[in-house]
Amino acid sequence: MIPEKILRELPKVELHRHLEGGIRPTTLRDIGVAYGLEWGRSSPQELTQRVQITQPLHDLNAVLAGFALFQQALCGYDAIKRVAMENIEDAYQDGVRLLELRFAPSFIGRDKALSNNEIIEAILDGVDEAMKRHPVQVGLIAILPRARPLEANRQATEAIIRYRMSSHPCSARICGFDLADNETDTDPRDFVPFVDMAREAGLGITVHSGEDSEARHMEACLRLYRPDRIGHGIRAWGAEKVMHELREQGIMLELCPTSNWLTRSVGSLEEHPLPHLYHAGVRVSISSDDPHLMGIDLTHEYSVSHRYYRLGIPDF
Repeated sequence: MIPEKILRELPKVELHRHLEGGIRPTTLRDIGVAYGLEWGRSSPQELTQRVQITQPLHDLNAVLAGFALFQQALCGYDAIKRVAMENIEDAYQDGVRLLELRFAPSFIGRDKALSNNEIIEAILDGVDEAMKRHPVQVGLIAILPRARPLEANRQATEAIIRYRMSSHPCSARICGFDLADNETDTDPRDFVPFVDMAREAGLGITVHSGEDSEARHMEACLRLYRPDRIGHGIRAWGAEKVMHELREQGIMLELCPTSNWLTRSVGSLEEHPLPHLYHAGVRVSISSDDPHLMGIDLTHEYSVSHRYYRLGIPDF
């Protein structure tokens, strides 16, 4: 077995990490106190028990509901900036040297007096400050949650592109565009104009697909959005048409084994198709998804991949 210390020190790339799922329990409490929120009276230990998912829930939607407290905590410029900074600091301490951090303006701003501009500005400022402190390269991926109203997502897309083109010192760090949330209850054609706008602005396209949905949803994703990468995409395994296209187009899957187990997208860690996809020639990467929501980090996912899938240092 490779010692955890070796895995932690190994320089890593993390491509699938949600800012909203990377809030430390201590920070959650501090924000509660600072903004007079009801959980500010709780200890970090109590908050950990309240928000952290360590055993499989009913399904992906049940896990998404667990984001509620995290979403409420992103309630002002200072809170959002701090969370952005700490995501990068935590990743750096985990051995990550290139991080792509994703965030959803229309999700963060839901039911708040926060504009898309304020949210994006806080994240850019947090990234800028964190990169001055830690030698890690950071790219930002902006997400449209499929469940949000189309008008809210249109406004978010326009703000994202506006900042991508702005003179902010960290604006070039906005490098990608994503769709997330349950993909089975929306019409995928509704999001084509947003994806096209993002691509025309020079953003890379990665889409959550094939996590808890069928392979046909991945087929639609590949056809409609022409993504560079796919978040999760585990339903590709066993679907030869999808597998062929992933290999032919060099499309990378951003795999998050523990997350898929906790959302019941796979029955167990042992059943995860990561090794099968990898050995079948599909490009794959390993990420933590929502580290503080799930009580893990990227080193943990490397350990899982070593223990269950027999991946070693050359594979990593």
